Amino acid sequence: MSQSRRDFIKFVVVGSVAAGCPIEKSLALAPDAHNAPLVHSDHFEVCHEIRDGREFDRPDATKKADIVIVGGGAAGLSAAYFLRGKDWLLLEKEPHFGGNAYQEEYAGQSFATGSAYAYRGDYGDQLAKEVGLKLLPVDNPDPTIVNGAFVADTWKSGLDHLPYPKEVVDSFRKFREDLVKIKVRERMAELDSQPFTNFTDPYAPEVAQWWDGFGLSNWGAAAQDTSAFVGIGGVQELVRGGESQRVILPGGLGCITHRLVEVLKPHYKDRMIGDATVVAVVQDSSSVRVTYLQGDKLTTVAAKAALFCAPKQIASRIILNLPSEQRAAMRRIRYAPYPVVNVIFDKPVYNRGYDTWCPGNAFTDFIVADWTVRHQPSYKQRNNILSFYTPLREDQRSTLLDEGDCKSLAARVLSDFQKLLPEFNVNPIEVRIYRRGHPMYMAAPSFYTKTRLAAAQPMDRVFFGHSDSGGPESLTSEAVRLSKAGAEWVDLVLSGKPGARALAEKALATRPE
Repeated sequence: MSQSRRDFIKFVVVGSVAAGCPIEKSLALAPDAHNAPLVHSDHFEVCHEIRDGREFDRPDATKKADIVIVGGGAAGLSAAYFLRGKDWLLLEKEPHFGGNAYQEEYAGQSFATGSAYAYRGDYGDQLAKEVGLKLLPVDNPDPTIVNGAFVADTWKSGLDHLPYPKEVVDSFRKFREDLVKIKVRERMAELDSQPFTNFTDPYAPEVAQWWDGFGLSNWGAAAQDTSAFVGIGGVQELVRGGESQRVILPGGLGCITHRLVEVLKPHYKDRMIGDATVVAVVQDSSSVRVTYLQGDKLTTVAAKAALFCAPKQIASRIILNLPSEQRAAMRRIRYAPYPVVNVIFDKPVYNRGYDTWCPGNAFTDFIVADWTVRHQPSYKQRNNILSFYTPLREDQRSTLLDEGDCKSLAARVLSDFQKLLPEFNVNPIEVRIYRRGHPMYMAAPSFYTKTRLAAAQPMDRVFFGHSDSGGPESLTSEAVRLSKAGAEWVDLVLSGKPGARALAEKALATRPE
């Protein structure tokens, strides 16, 4: 895309790049020009200071709560919901709640900035029903656009229509045939210990290219960094039609966190503290002291227990008396940099598939924001909003630090999209780049069966309820499941009843269906 053409499109940069690498203070400056980026979540500077080893003062406690919840994303909000009626305090470093499952809007139309969908009957779907949301079926297999061709239902009937030479198409078929035969659950430990490339390398490079994109988008890792257990499971789900169970509303899984805030705030507004970056957690025999920074003020809360609903990379740096082996396990977990680019058109451009894969581009796939409501009797699409998932490799994380680099990345996404098919050569009215430095743990070899188990063991008064305590990939349903287990664990700890350790072990051992 030419610079002059790009200048007519409004680019908006939002989101935090917390806890990853050096940060430019200029990114936190408020914009005043029409095309200047709007940057929310400027508390990443404190996170980087923590990462770099700064120790903050820990003043005496001036607040008390039975339970402190660290993190206000899907896990933290779910924990607060499951602890209704209890004495809890929720601390979130951003000014808004929702984390990676955060819903945005344009002209009243909701769209996702991260987590995309649930599965019928999973913990996210169950919670949605409980708070009055009916997630609607996607009812669309994944298409692919490649080499100027649209291929519906890629991994079932679509393989015969891939625009590749016959020998490449035959390789796709052989790959599908071979991998569906593998007994994944029976071989879990063996498969989880090796990279997915052991199973993609024998086939045409185009096969690995397709799965590199799928892996980066779904579990933060290309084939070489993906557990074979996770990769083969993904193949089998698509081939066997598992995607038919997907359900969602506009806003992605942000619709659930948005609703949780609506449910909780009328009753617990004073207990939900935003702009509050936790800088230290100290457990002793009878309490947990949690210190947070809000503005320039440090405050310590004395609690009886804590639910840590933020990533382990943060836990490893602010929980001061973690066992050394557990801290080391936490720091072995890898996290993917993951911007999402939402492109807003004022007329219909693409409505042929819900989640469309586009190998070989600046983005991996894109989703039609209002897909599940588009045929509702009273609904009329005002804007065609497409959410482009644009996961980066770990060595590309610094791209997110510079405003100009973010806008250039979004421009490449738009340019690549416009080249896919002739009818896509349309200019949008706005492009929003939502950047996150470490939102998703990578489903790397040995994460699920070894690293996670060593990292997620509860302390006497601290339970780890983030999605990276579950798996085998990063799922909002796992965040909900573990936060529910955490709420039950807290009840046992506070009441002095036996069984807290056994409950936690069961929660960690559970393999999501």
